[in-house]
Amino acid sequence: MAAKTVEIDSISYYTVLEGPADGKLVVLIHALMANMEIWDSTVPALNKAGYKTLRYDHVGHNKTPAPSDPNRSFHFDDFTRHIQHIIQTRCPNDKPYALVGCSIGGVLVLRYAQMYPGSAQKIISCAAPGAKSLEVSKPKWASRIEQFKAEGTVDNLAVATIERWFPEPCEPSTREKALQITKTCTLPGYEICAKCTTNYDYSGELEQIKKEQVLILAGENDSNIGPKEVLVDVHKKIKGSRYVLMKDTGHIPPQHQPADFEKILLDFLQE
Repeated sequence: MAAKTVEIDSISYYTVLEGPADGKLVVLIHALMANMEIWDSTVPALNKAGYKTLRYDHVGHNKTPAPSDPNRSFHFDDFTRHIQHIIQTRCPNDKPYALVGCSIGGVLVLRYAQMYPGSAQKIISCAAPGAKSLEVSKPKWASRIEQFKAEGTVDNLAVATIERWFPEPCEPSTREKALQITKTCTLPGYEICAKCTTNYDYSGELEQIKKEQVLILAGENDSNIGPKEVLVDVHKKIKGSRYVLMKDTGHIPPQHQPADFEKILLDFLQE
């Protein structure tokens, strides 16, 4: 494992590169309020299959601190540029073979295909909250930010988040690890990323994604993103994309059902 900090736009991203040096590069992007550890089962499976993996913590999450400039605001387009910068810094001789994102990571990998067409061969978007901000979700994000500020701790918000993310059936140990992961999220990190989720619309550009093979994955029991039709619509707008609905799965498929998720992922990568 090779860990390194990558600097851009007042953010010091904590990044980890693993796997065979000559393997195809797979970049993994985690959910808001999670961290790179949601891929702890996925990465060994990918490395064993011969893929090199690159993952990182979002701003204000886990080992990536809040921005050094506290007044700086960000957009998902900024985070997408950051992904490209991280890739070029850590793997200057590689183009990514695939990008895999969960939740907001699922939005970012789709945006990557729009901003850097043809750079990656495969895009796997998991449990994304649609291709544009959902109006019904905006008051929820505002309320959660205020709760975090008022309580001064992430603890209660983390417990409520895990209840939403991991509905039954779910192993208690899975929920416990996920709870510890969510507690590494800071208020600045939460607020920055949550505000980004209320301020994007890429729906009109989905049809421009033509050079990549795309997999849209949803959890059957995911109540976090709203109607499943949101992701079916994303799938229908990307010509040639594939849609998979994972049974007995909530908002974080790589943690909730790791074996099933890894089979779907590897099958798609190896096609």
